[in-house]
Amino acid sequence: MRSIAALFALLFAVGACAGCGGYTTESPHPANIRTVAVPIFQSKSFRRGLEFELTQELIKMIETRTPYKVTSKEHADTIIIGRIENLTESILTEDQRANSTETQVAMTVTFEWKDLRTGKSLKIGSPQQTWYYAPAEHQTYRSSSSTVIHHMAEQIVEMMEKDW
Repeated sequence: MRSIAALFALLFAVGACAGCGGYTTESPHPANIRTVAVPIFQSKSFRRGLEFELTQELIKMIETRTPYKVTSKEHADTIIIGRIENLTESILTEDQRANSTETQVAMTVTFEWKDLRTGKSLKIGSPQQTWYYAPAEHQTYRSSSSTVIHHMAEQIVEMMEKDW
């Protein structure tokens, strides 16, 4: 009976240790970086103001979800330079009168996160985001594009984390 209890205790200990693989209390962000410059993104889109909205949302995300402070290029350790490659709006479904019932907004961005101290690229990415809206339910292009921009900023900040 005692050996069975010892065997179960050993199996429990091994199982508990095996289940801990990959977990850490360390920050997911590089510790040697304290500041980031975020100049206004460029835009290939003909829609005005998207670059300002995306830049502002990205700054907000960096400030709230990372240990980094956003500052000017002259005082920054790193910089994120980006461009909105495209923003498209596509009708997915229509009713019998050819009115849109579901529409998709899609955005593609390219960016580079660069260490200004060394000149080394920390991350290069080309994330994409898509969101849908239904005009019949009083949803609009404006609300959908704001949601796409929010999710895009979130995705860029997630890409700033260390690789696993």
